[in-house]
Amino acid sequence: MSEIKVFIVDDHKIVRDGIFLLLIGATDIRPVGEAEKAEELFEKLKTILPDVLLLDISLPGMSGIEISKKIVIDYPTIKVLIMSMNTDENSILSAIKTGVKGFLSKDISKDELVKAIKSVYEGNEYFGTNISKTVFNSLVKNANNVQAPVTLTKREKEVAIFISDGLSYKEIAAKMFISARTVESHRNHILSKLKLKTNIDIVKYVVRNHLIDL
Repeated sequence: MSEIKVFIVDDHKIVRDGIFLLLIGATDIRPVGEAEKAEELFEKLKTILPDVLLLDISLPGMSGIEISKKIVIDYPTIKVLIMSMNTDENSILSAIKTGVKGFLSKDISKDELVKAIKSVYEGNEYFGTNISKTVFNSLVKNANNVQAPVTLTKREKEVAIFISDGLSYKEIAAKMFISARTVESHRNHILSKLKLKTNIDIVKYVVRNHLIDL
C-alpha cells in the first residue's frame, strides 16, 4: 500500500496534536496538514492534496457537513472521514447524504482509527460500531417501502450481508476465500441489479428484505 496522506480538521488544537502523534507512528499513513476551520482548510488545499480528510462536524463558521458537500464536489479524489462527538442520528445521516466515506466517534481506539483511514482510502465505506448501529436502527425504523423482488446469486447475497456488517473488501474476501477484486465485482453487480448507488443502499436492501436476523 502506498503512503496515505491525511489532513486533520478540528477546532481544538489538543485534538489535532493528539491525532497527529497517533498517525505519525502508524504504518503507511502520514499526516500532511491540519486546520481549525474551513477558511484555513481550503487555503491549504491549494498546495496540499491529501488522500483522506479527517473532519469534525462542529467547527466555527462553516460546519463539517457543509465542508463535506464542497469537498465531495470540488475535490472528488479526497475521501472524507467524519470524526466527531456528534453521533446523533441526524448528524450521522446528514453526513452520509453529503457523500462522506465514513463516520467515527472520537472515543475510538488508535487501531480503529487506522483501520478506518486505510479502509476508506481503499474505496470502502467505514462506520464505527456505534455509528453502524445508529444507521442500522434508522434504516429499520424507516424501511416502509419494500424493495421489488430481484434475484441475487448466493454469492451476491453473502457479499451483501457482509457489507451490511461493515466488513471491508479484504475482510469479506478472507471469509469467502476469494480475491478482494472479486468481492468488488460482486458488489458492483449487486448495485447494478438493484439499481443502487452506495453500500448504505445495500444495507437498506438487506434490512428490508430480511436477509439477516435483527
